Amino acid sequence: MSNFKNSPAGGKIQRPKLWLIDMDDTLYSASAKMFHDIHVLMDQYIIEHLALSPDQANQLRKDYWRRYGVTYYGLWLHHGIDPHDFLTETHKVDVSGIHTQGCMGQALADLPGIKVLFTNAPVAFADQVLAKLHLQECFAKQYRAEDMKVFGQWRPKPSAQMFRKILAEHHLLAHQCCLIDDNLFNLKVAKSVGLQTVLCKGWHHHKFNVIRQSLYVDAFISHIKDIQKILLEKKQARVKQHRPQFLNPYN
Repeated sequence: MSNFKNSPAGGKIQRPKLWLIDMDDTLYSASAKMFHDIHVLMDQYIIEHLALSPDQANQLRKDYWRRYGVTYYGLWLHHGIDPHDFLTETHKVDVSGIHTQGCMGQALADLPGIKVLFTNAPVAFADQVLAKLHLQECFAKQYRAEDMKVFGQWRPKPSAQMFRKILAEHHLLAHQCCLIDDNLFNLKVAKSVGLQTVLCKGWHHHKFNVIRQSLYVDAFISHIKDIQKILLEKKQARVKQHRPQFLNPYN
């Protein structure tokens, strides 16, 4: 289980109209044992459905996660594996050991704007986690693994197409939306679309030099409650910031 590490917040963002908020290692500590159990189930699923050795299955799972941000996208794209079946079978784990830090519910309630859960976790698993943390009522909308589709095609985070679909659904410009996530790759693609980006590093302990060199990270925090420290005043928010362009994994 990863331990929470409090550290100073840094950077600044304009106040967005919509917050896209990650779940694992952003809202709570993703239990090391729980995720180990998920990885074991994923390896076993790959062994059974693709007739690979344990080592080959483990390597394929990791390769697809690095390449696409989630394993199931690679299995669907290259092997025709049904994501619904894969996610259902690989997330039958015990969530009783997970925990959050401080008053997470109140921290979410204090965010000015629309709060949306944005996670690659499947619906049933996300529901269990939110129920355990008493955060079920904190979000106006939720995008879970099964919701990550554009024109019927799977487009999990960090798909640029999925970001654009969400913006269109909420009738917002890119800079009016902010992604809060612990994953630098997700933030990089979000920034390439034009979203504001906040790295949450309370449970995912990124080194400061890594953050400093990441031009696609507008600000960083340890806990959602720290958002208030990085919001620009209205008069400061008028200053236009130039942003770099980045390629994304599956446009």
